[in-house]
Amino acid sequence: MYITESIYHEETLPWEAHIPNNADKLILGTFPTRSDLRRYEFFYPNIRNKFWEILASLLSLSLIHFNGNEAVEERKDILDQLHLAITDIGRKILRQNESSLDNNIFPIEFTDIFSLLDENPSIQTIIITSSTKGNSVLTWFKAYCELNKVMLPTGKEKVPWETYISVNQRKIKILVIYSTSGSAVIAKDVLRKMYKEAILENKIEPLDL
Repeated sequence: MYITESIYHEETLPWEAHIPNNADKLILGTFPTRSDLRRYEFFYPNIRNKFWEILASLLSLSLIHFNGNEAVEERKDILDQLHLAITDIGRKILRQNESSLDNNIFPIEFTDIFSLLDENPSIQTIIITSSTKGNSVLTWFKAYCELNKVMLPTGKEKVPWETYISVNQRKIKILVIYSTSGSAVIAKDVLRKMYKEAILENKIEPLDL
């Protein structure tokens, strides 16, 4: 007898957004890796992902903690110093076959990003960390925008690129950059330059890769 049914289970984002008081940018991921790969209970908890290493390098820091609450507090401090808020666009998802790949997770409820913007008027920029045609931060964020009748102009430009949305008569810059996933093929020095421009300089320059 052949198998005809895919195995899925539902998950809810297990922690709240972290938003420093003076945050002027919000960085978005998709959804956390599966629980057995998490080293701590916070965003980007898989140490194969270069996200926190890249962010720490923008402050000329090296990460010290990689497990538990000490790792969480260290990473929150990095965000605070960068004036950078963080959350995932997926609030509830279906995960297929215990996979951590974006292509095997499917959103059934989005995080209410526009409410976060309403509650935090200092945020003027959203940084999107993946933009593939399948499941990615960009495709999920675009679907969320469509649900709320907000136009998200997207072009065919090479990553990185930028665009704008208007939310409640407020202009928000959208910066689209590469993922720091361990499965990504982008060199670390290229990622660092891209994240530095997006986070510290609030601009991006197209790269020839």
